[in-house]
Amino acid sequence: MKRTAGTLATAALVLPLLGAAPAAPTDPPDGRLQHAFGSAAAEYRVPQSVLLAVSYLQSRWDAHAGAPSVSGGYGPMHLTDAGTALAATEHHAEGTEDARGDNARPALHPGAGAPAPSKLPARLTTLRRAAEL
Repeated sequence: MKRTAGTLATAALVLPLLGAAPAAPTDPPDGRLQHAFGSAAAEYRVPQSVLLAVSYLQSRWDAHAGAPSVSGGYGPMHLTDAGTALAATEHHAEGTEDARGDNARPALHPGAGAPAPSKLPARLTTLRRAAEL
């Protein structure tokens, strides 16, 4: 009786662990993606590890079976079609409407346009300097 109870207790503890074992890998990758990253790294003189890191941050290496992600990106670098992205701008993007959707209250900054570059803080005007690097 004690032996049967011990066997059942052991089985009850071990069986759930069998389901937690890692699944056997499916087909091994053929190396095309790794080769593409290697070629891009050599062509553009960017370390391959940087390209891999950026691609992982952008897509978590989830290809979505060839379909776009929920934010419209494709592939490991989460590339987007600029034409589609620009065409799908919100209807508030032109600045003619109150983005809050409430015309009953006055706008927070009526008629305020973008400040002149000379009025911007130096920390926000680094684009030209960065482009020269």
